[in-house]
Amino acid sequence: MCTTEGNFKRCLKLLHQRLQLSKTRTLRMISSHIITEKTKEKLHDMKSDAFKIFSAGVDAVMPKSFISKALKVDNERLIVQDCCYHIANNVYVVGFGKAVAGMARAVEDIIGNHLVEGVISIPEGTTDIMSQNGKRDLLPASDSKILVLEGARHNLPDKNSSAAADCIISLVKKLKATDILLVLISGGGSALFPAPVPPITLDEKIAVIKLLSIRGATIQEMNSVRKQLSVVKGGGLAAMAKSAQVVSLILSDIVGDPLDLIASGPTVRNTDDTSYPLEILKKYNIENEVSQSVLGVLKKPRKLYEKDIYHVQNLLIGTNKQALEAARATAFQCNYYPCVLTTSLQGEAKIVGWAIAYLSVMCLELNNLKTIEESKVEKLCAALCVTKSSLIELLTTLKACRKGFCIICGGETTVKVTGQGKGGRNQEMALEYSLQSYYLSSPRLSSSTSVLLSAGTDGIDGPTDAAGAFGYHELILKALEQGLDPGKYLLNNDSYGFYVKCNGGNDLIKIGHTGTNVMDIQVLLVRTVQD
Repeated sequence: MCTTEGNFKRCLKLLHQRLQLSKTRTLRMISSHIITEKTKEKLHDMKSDAFKIFSAGVDAVMPKSFISKALKVDNERLIVQDCCYHIANNVYVVGFGKAVAGMARAVEDIIGNHLVEGVISIPEGTTDIMSQNGKRDLLPASDSKILVLEGARHNLPDKNSSAAADCIISLVKKLKATDILLVLISGGGSALFPAPVPPITLDEKIAVIKLLSIRGATIQEMNSVRKQLSVVKGGGLAAMAKSAQVVSLILSDIVGDPLDLIASGPTVRNTDDTSYPLEILKKYNIENEVSQSVLGVLKKPRKLYEKDIYHVQNLLIGTNKQALEAARATAFQCNYYPCVLTTSLQGEAKIVGWAIAYLSVMCLELNNLKTIEESKVEKLCAALCVTKSSLIELLTTLKACRKGFCIICGGETTVKVTGQGKGGRNQEMALEYSLQSYYLSSPRLSSSTSVLLSAGTDGIDGPTDAAGAFGYHELILKALEQGLDPGKYLLNNDSYGFYVKCNGGNDLIKIGHTGTNVMDIQVLLVRTVQD
């Protein structure tokens, strides 16, 4: 099995070689795994169920329900958990992130005439997409006092998001002690609220983030660097708003929900060691590839805003865990035995894809296993970010299950880009799952017994128009029939290119901007032979 990065790459190359089949051998293999009409019907039903389960998770974390629970207005009091604020036409709103448009709409519905002014920075195209999809309720009203600015195409800072940041800073700096500032924060906020530290230019900052992303840096690592490169991150915005009372409502898109890292913590004190960002650059061997301006800023210790943000109330209002619980309930309604395996899925997408494929095959063979081999369990634990005891408990429970089951995961993986293709972490994971489950499954197992859906709750996966994709081992048969080499596409990081060509693109999940963002959801459905 491929348990280390080096072994994994060697295994991937081996699979690639094995898929270079002669025409005769290919036809013989396909004839032994005929996709019958019954199989197609079963596969269609499972994909439909997986999408229904995923959609339930997304619906459960839409902004309106969170905001209405977090904010209450009682006469001239704004109640936020245990805190009360006096409101009298003195409320201002700023925000940045993929879910902020809907959050802003919910806020203005609750605050009403007490809202004076606002500025939000949201992804490019959000307004058109929401309007076209009948989701105007996820946008500020047509007569809103909130200025809506769009930018950060492909989730990277640009001139538009930089201009939006300038507008937000201008609003915040003019506030008085009697004013209340509501800060709306969600995933994607880092790119939508850049404000580089002088003399760093926007292009220089973008170059750093691109390098880290290509080398496979985690979102935690990238945001730790971003905090040092921006005047508004790492508590900077809160320091600018020191004359006002600040309430931040935060929707988490990072494993573990660390408030100081979500959108790079603009209202949370930065407690990172000042040397940490440089260590990250060295870890990914890019310190000689970034500009001298960036190095100069990172080498100069920056002020921590400890004394300047006492006036802030930070409130976490939505998480991936809430989405997974809703998905679990829907899986039960769809007649699956549901289990949430982890809310902390991380690591390289290809390796996680292999691990889920191996898990699905183990699940299909549970009734034929007298004991669960702990050595195999240990290999899965590292890749799936779970403990051995929890995974053994899961497999033991599923062994006694007499119906299909659903394993749900949440988190955010990464892609180490070595090719020239186009894709995203969810599509790459789904394609790797398909290839590995095809390679690992034994001929005696019935086909179409497992399906993986992996998709982003924000509706966007990498620089593509897809949220993610379906994975299943029959997909490889379809690819071979069309003369496509899945291994070659994976080596080129071109999962999107593969899915567009294979099966008419029907295995891509295209839902557009959802208006929320709590990382990714994986839904693995497994049906036994008897189901």
